[in-house]
Amino acid sequence: MEEGRKGGWQRLARTAMMVLPCLCALACASCGPHMTQQPSVQPYDRKLPPMPASTVPTTGGIRALTIQQSKLTTNPLPATSLNIRNGEIYYGYYCLMCHGAKGDGDGAVGESFVPKPTDLASSRVTGLTDGRLYYAMLNGVGHSPVLEETVAPDQRWLLVLYVRTFAERRAR
Repeated sequence: MEEGRKGGWQRLARTAMMVLPCLCALACASCGPHMTQQPSVQPYDRKLPPMPASTVPTTGGIRALTIQQSKLTTNPLPATSLNIRNGEIYYGYYCLMCHGAKGDGDGAVGESFVPKPTDLASSRVTGLTDGRLYYAMLNGVGHSPVLEETVAPDQRWLLVLYVRTFAERRAR
């Protein structure tokens, strides 16, 4: 019987030796500073650094043309080979998948659309002023006006220049 008691005490002593350090660690951990009392940067504590040049404003900035303004607006960029080449690059980013390489509406994604994307060399498109083409590109029929949010303002007029080349190429 003595041995049974001795074994029970040893088990209790071993358990106490494991539990006691854990309890001490928990007690010490709760004695330190609280997270809310630590030095830290709070919202609006610091003034933001100045924005780098050429950043896009989130308010104000370039406004989209209204339908009335678009009727009278001409492209402010000259039709240089560099501007047309840059327009071709942006066309590849934003328009190619729907309007196709020739601008006739046979792009891989555009094939599934009803109605089919507009033929960019059609008289309907060539009859538009640069401003109306700009407006239609951003707010056109068949797609939601997501292009106004997707196409950077400095790329829009370049796209208009490039779209004008489809009718010229088809006429040759």
